[in-house]
Amino acid sequence: MIEQPLERKLYMTQKPLIGLTSTIMSINTIETQNENVDTIVVYNKFAETVRDAGGIPIVIPMGKPEEAEYYAKLCDGLIFTGGEDISSITYNEEPHPKVKKVNKHRDDFEIELVKKARENEKAILAMCRGYHLLNVSYGGTIIQDVESEYSDSINHFQSSATRTEPSHTVNIEEGSKLHKIVGEKEVAVNSFHHQAIGKVGKGLRVAARASDGIIEALELEDQDKTFLLGTQWHPEELRHENENMMAIITTFINEAKKMKE
Repeated sequence: MIEQPLERKLYMTQKPLIGLTSTIMSINTIETQNENVDTIVVYNKFAETVRDAGGIPIVIPMGKPEEAEYYAKLCDGLIFTGGEDISSITYNEEPHPKVKKVNKHRDDFEIELVKKARENEKAILAMCRGYHLLNVSYGGTIIQDVESEYSDSINHFQSSATRTEPSHTVNIEEGSKLHKIVGEKEVAVNSFHHQAIGKVGKGLRVAARASDGIIEALELEDQDKTFLLGTQWHPEELRHENENMMAIITTFINEAKKMKE
């Protein structure tokens, strides 16, 4: 019998293949003899969550924009993960003094990945940095430092709580896709960001806000199009404590599976 290539084997399985975006970090290990070596990095919690929800995770290394179409076609769904700030150059602004580490190379690659995923009608779920990147890819902008620009903002970076604990609530828009998924008007979420959504990208709409007005979730205006949802928080960290958070993941996985079928 002729051995099928790995790509074909993965495609033939009933589980959807979910691509996870990644970044590059310089890591020092015993194996590298205490030398810092550039390493592809993505939080393992994303992969665990995809498996728990019935998908097969693969890591997408940061590459050239022209490589994005291959990954968009290979995967049934894509998760845009957390990480660095979005470069202000990406949305035509000058950098705020409190902007932290940026990665323009990653921005460019992932914006093209969003574009190709949309063209190929693949399901998209974006969280934290990925959520900001998603908005920018639709022509939106970023609030570069919430504390500086919103004097009355709540604390959006929970330094005194673990990643699996919620730190504030968000109000979900009735009639939104997100509201249909979680079935609640208000949910408690975790929070690890100093940037936020500014102008909402064309074709997107607000699905949730924090009490201070900061936009906490975005989705497509056209509900009939392929699944796309972005959240400021990390539902993968809260999935064991709150079934509504797992519902976000499983809905995304099920939508990816529909596209596969």
